Amino acid sequence: MRMKHKLSESQIIICSILFILLLGVRFSYGQKDVSTSRNELYRTYILSLKSFEKGEKHFHEGNYKKAHTELKKCLEIFSHHAQAHFYLSNILYQNGDFPQALEHIEEAKANFDMMSDLRRHTNEQNTARIKKQKENLDANLRQLEEEYTAFAGCSSCSEKGDLEIRIAGVKQKISVLEDNLNKLMPSEEQIPADYFYLHGNICFRLKKHQEAQAQYIQSVKINPKHKYAYNNLANLYFIAKQHQRALDCLNKAEVNGVETNPKLKEAILKALKK
Repeated sequence: MRMKHKLSESQIIICSILFILLLGVRFSYGQKDVSTSRNELYRTYILSLKSFEKGEKHFHEGNYKKAHTELKKCLEIFSHHAQAHFYLSNILYQNGDFPQALEHIEEAKANFDMMSDLRRHTNEQNTARIKKQKENLDANLRQLEEEYTAFAGCSSCSEKGDLEIRIAGVKQKISVLEDNLNKLMPSEEQIPADYFYLHGNICFRLKKHQEAQAQYIQSVKINPKHKYAYNNLANLYFIAKQHQRALDCLNKAEVNGVETNPKLKEAILKALKK
């Protein structure tokens, strides 16, 4: 079955202390405890980002050995990093280590909600910081423009030229901050379709066809245009001799504008005629 993504290996031991902290965030043992737990999770999450970003870069460059090393480092610091688990699962899948790939995709999905919460917290922190910087620059700009107005009637004042340069510089900095605010992406609210698609592929390789079907169904539910999930799901129905369900699956994909496998559809139609 075709893959859209790829990833790595290693047994990740989830630290019991962080697990307790996570319980504090999820179930709340008092406002002070929740705040402390969240701050500790946030701290370790931030510490893990350098290794994660290196691993992600290596992954997209196709250097899976280096990606694997950096992603393992990331998880040693912050074992709940959903994306790191997802990438590692992809690498392991490509390497044929399906049991380990299954462990990591399950960890990726189990930790996704908490990661979304941490990303929202990160965005809030970054937004507040950038807005504060912009407020300071806006105040500085107003002051410079007031000073510049005092030289409005002077065409040869050196101070006026200096102010023009300073005003242009401040405006440029403000523009950069505004761009940064626009680039702050909100965290995803639900597990992406590709997580379920990869999970389905792993289950298929492990000959867990019923579980693979369930994963593909969820994948196309989230993304009705997921080409590979539709075709893989139809193929599983065909293998199970559920030919009408297989055809219905491909027809639904085509209604949604998804390209289907013509040879698979031909085989399904032929089976239905028998």
